[in-house]
Amino acid sequence: TALSSVASYGSMGTFYLNQYYRSVARECELSDRLALSTDIDYTTCVGAYSLITELEAWCPRDCEDCEDGNCDNPCADNQPERTAATCGTDECGDYLASVTDEDLSTAVEVGYPSCVNSTALSSVASYGSMGTFYLNQYYRSVARECELSDRLALSTDIDYTTCVGAYSLITELEAWCPRDCEDCEDGNCDNPCADNQPERTAATCGTDECGDYLASVTDEDLSTAVEVGYPSCVNSTALSSVA
Repeated sequence: TALSSVASYGSMGTFYLNQYYRSVARECELSDRLALSTDIDYTTCVGAYSLITELEAWCPRDCEDCEDGNCDNPCADNQPERTAATCGTDECGDYLASVTDEDLSTAVEVGYPSCVNSTALSSVASYGSMGTFYLNQYYRSVARECELSDRLALSTDIDYTTCVGAYSLITELEAWCPRDCEDCEDGNCDNPCADNQPERTAATCGTDECGDYLASVTDEDLSTAVEVGYPSCVNSTALSSVA
């Protein structure tokens, strides 16, 4: 009678208990003492969802980038969500190194779609329709902000025949070679440039990271994106304007 409500714990499966134990061990800085398996089954809904929750746990944010400011810890103007000061840790690096391309594919093709059968996580099923590219880019952006890109196990190859791959020619350039300000004629942007101020200077983007990215993009990549990738965006709800 006293513990009848505990019976519901059984329906959660071992994953929930495993994750709870791992979160406690992480907060107590005793993860090395855990006897539990750290293997995650990405064919399951909760396993696939852990690609988000585990990343957030091991590579914590300094603040939240919410446009309307309607979140618990909104970022200030131009403040990145993460910095190496808080997430440039061995623990974050080890987690980034543990996730493979196969893990993302399994989660997208099997794990996330299975969430339609979950009462608590049914909304997560939509992650599957985003494809592996979005998850790959999210992990790469976190690794970049945490200054741990060298720890990523994920492939850095980009398929420019796809809409999102072609679009990354813009988003990746902005990420690796950041601006000092925005050149907007009417001043209607978050960080407008002053008169005669260039958008970029070597002080902020003259980095090895920016140089390495510039060195990675070829004439063939641009041609593929223009001839195949961008035109395919007409079929994308989110990126149709990019076509």
